[in-house]
Amino acid sequence: MTHEDRSPAPHVLWAALPQAVRERLDAHVLRRSRLMAARQVLDAGLHPRPGLYACLDLVHVREEILADRLVPLPARDADTLTARAEALGWPVAALESAWDGDSWGWILVLDAVGGAGERAALAQWQEVVWDGPRAVAAEVARRLGVPVRGPGEDGPDRP
Repeated sequence: MTHEDRSPAPHVLWAALPQAVRERLDAHVLRRSRLMAARQVLDAGLHPRPGLYACLDLVHVREEILADRLVPLPARDADTLTARAEALGWPVAALESAWDGDSWGWILVLDAVGGAGERAALAQWQEVVWDGPRAVAAEVARRLGVPVRGPGEDGPDRP
């Protein structure tokens, strides 16, 4: 039996949810908090309890429906990221980029790293062409006078 054979379709799952759960789910979706939104469905007390993938499928559908109301993604331009790095309260020694997987695909994460091991996320890009984020990271690093570490010239290795 495949995943699809056991999982209710998103519209069926939505119809089974109490109104209060629907409202909480949508509140999390609007804030782009996917896992918290899925958690609302998992904890709704439905029998049989839906699987995680069915919950994530519903969250994805709600994101599409509410797309015009989602909290905007933070700016990821060189000016904004440089200002963010300079406001950290500690000197940035390097920038590091790495791929991280989530339930919707791969995310490229850019972190600022301090000399004493401090670390702060500056930006993330999901399912993008590597050249754009790499150019932004290089420009921020140039402005800060620090190296960029992470995936090579050909882009990150995707597991």
